[in-house]
Amino acid sequence: MLIGSAILAAAWLAQSEFHAPDHVGAAALSGTATAGGSSRHTCASLAPGMTAAEVKSRMGEADEVRADEETRGPGASMLIYRGSRCAVHLLDDQVEFVD
Repeated sequence: MLIGSAILAAAWLAQSEFHAPDHVGAAALSGTATAGGSSRHTCASLAPGMTAAEVKSRMGEADEVRADEETRGPGASMLIYRGSRCAVHLLDDQVEFVD
């Protein structure tokens, strides 16, 4: 069973490496992209306690901003980055956690 799983994992990795869509560049595959000469980071580069301004300087403008006050209380919001597949949860304009 372990050998079969290892073979399937290797085949999946090889397939995903060699069959990336044409519109996806090397920068997007490595987790960074350039926009106007500045590099973008992934959500892994964010840490609790960072301000919303620091997040936006690293990640750029969010694809969507949601108020999360009904669920998490006053001052709660989410910055959603679809390209990075993550959501940054803010409380009083500071990162509380990253999904």
